[in-house]
Amino acid sequence: MRDGGLLEELKARLDIVDSISDYVELRRAGQNYKGLCPFHSEKTPSFMVSPDKQIFHCFGCGAGGDIVHFVMKYENLSFQESLKLLAKKAGISLREYRTGNGEDGPREKLLGIHKAAAELFARNLGKSGRAAEYLRERGLAEETIRTFSLGYALKDWHNLSNFLKSKGFPSQLIVQAGVVSSGEKGIYDTFRDRIMFPICDIQGDVIAFGGRVMDDSQPKYLNSPDSPLFKKGETLYGLNYAKEGIRKKGYAVIAEGYFDVVLCHQSGFRNSVAPLGTALTAGHLEKLKRFTKKIVVVFDGDEAGRAAAKRSIPMLLEYMFAAKILLLPDNEDPDSFLRKRGDAAFAALIAKAKGPVDFILGDSGKGRAETVRDAIEILSSAGDMIMKEELIRELSEKSGMRETVIREEIKRADRQRRERLKTKAASPASPSFRYDEELLLLSALLHSPDQLDGVLRIVPVGEFRNPSVSNILGKLSSAGDEKGVKAVLSSLAGEEEELVTRLTFQPGFDPEDLHKNIEDCVRKIRSRKNLERRELIHERIKLAEGKGHDESLVALLRERQKLVREAK
Repeated sequence: MRDGGLLEELKARLDIVDSISDYVELRRAGQNYKGLCPFHSEKTPSFMVSPDKQIFHCFGCGAGGDIVHFVMKYENLSFQESLKLLAKKAGISLREYRTGNGEDGPREKLLGIHKAAAELFARNLGKSGRAAEYLRERGLAEETIRTFSLGYALKDWHNLSNFLKSKGFPSQLIVQAGVVSSGEKGIYDTFRDRIMFPICDIQGDVIAFGGRVMDDSQPKYLNSPDSPLFKKGETLYGLNYAKEGIRKKGYAVIAEGYFDVVLCHQSGFRNSVAPLGTALTAGHLEKLKRFTKKIVVVFDGDEAGRAAAKRSIPMLLEYMFAAKILLLPDNEDPDSFLRKRGDAAFAALIAKAKGPVDFILGDSGKGRAETVRDAIEILSSAGDMIMKEELIRELSEKSGMRETVIREEIKRADRQRRERLKTKAASPASPSFRYDEELLLLSALLHSPDQLDGVLRIVPVGEFRNPSVSNILGKLSSAGDEKGVKAVLSSLAGEEEELVTRLTFQPGFDPEDLHKNIEDCVRKIRSRKNLERRELIHERIKLAEGKGHDESLVALLRERQKLVREAK
């Protein structure tokens, strides 16, 4: 079978709402579902998914299409690679389908390198008594080690590089993957004598590694460099394991390290993730907000942890997270705390996590006025007005400062913040969209394709000014039956695809007035064409009068009179 058969099989097995929910938090909105667009930054949801038509469209940036096009855009994959990824998810064997030339693309080859490396590291762990004993001492059960596919990189400088070469992977691609490095003496293993943590994408494919030493050597942790598969500032360790737990509990726990996440999951906190040795970034929050807007951020209780917590609050508020801050006792992290005191004690700490106002007021160490000023500066970052209102009232109530005073100071802080933002590059504006008679007619014909032949007999495809409308109608005119129409619409890409999905969600007319809309649009297009022809003849009449061509002038006057009658 060709790709078309595979595409139809995928759409039959995978529901677009379920599939996109792996990437975006969706909520029902009438017959459709709505969420924050993953393709551009927005505070008000404009991303729509239709379970009936199995398509999506964003009214903010214009992106739209079916589930394959969503995966292509989100994962930055080719059409063939997207088909293969979705086929894997749907449990479809590709042997009976012919996809492209049968060769893996660059992304799949890189994934193959990481998969092979993870398998080697896992085998190494089974043979290394020292590494296995280290993990047991850290409190990890065998089942947990298998679940997270933990492994061990030998002390050997060429164990992995030689293994990957023996598998037929080219040296250049192995270096690009980041699992080996290149120097004057050739390539050598990046990770040596370290416990290995495979880092996975949301689908569970290994895209990078983190390695930890088992002694006091430095650096304690080493991560893969950024690659075509992996962006450190956007990847959260454990999110592929935690996504279901986050949905079930309604919030995420953000810890600091690999062992924190692994021990949390082993102890039942399966909604836990961690950034990769860095502070929380906007990229991390963009990923996380697709699953939840509630988080508990866990920090060490030392001075550095307190400072990091305070720095994180403005960004959490800006991205409209209902966030709570949990400071652990001194010299503790989730890993050590869980091993010493157990899951019940950790759950009790999470229950007592503080909101932004309580944290700022309780952790300031300054006088009341200065503490409130600090709080105002931080709370002014809130990107949601309702959230900001609640925080203002809470700050007034708990600080004893009058609400009117706080509001005035918030306004001043907002003005200062806007001035600061003016110095930053403005984000690109959403493309404007204006319905005209051609777009409205296309919209109506998409909703009622049986009217297409009749309309095109009156208004041929060549009379449409909008090239996208003309191209789409030209393709639909040769589609034949309903199945052919669906095939044409599925094959659209780029601006044409975005236009069709927008008009599907937002037709621009009342469906009850569909026939009237078609008649009005056809009349306007014919009237426009008539006017254009009259203007052209008027110019030719003036030319004929000037040259004294009486016979031509008579014919032109008759043609103009005919057009005037048609217009009436």
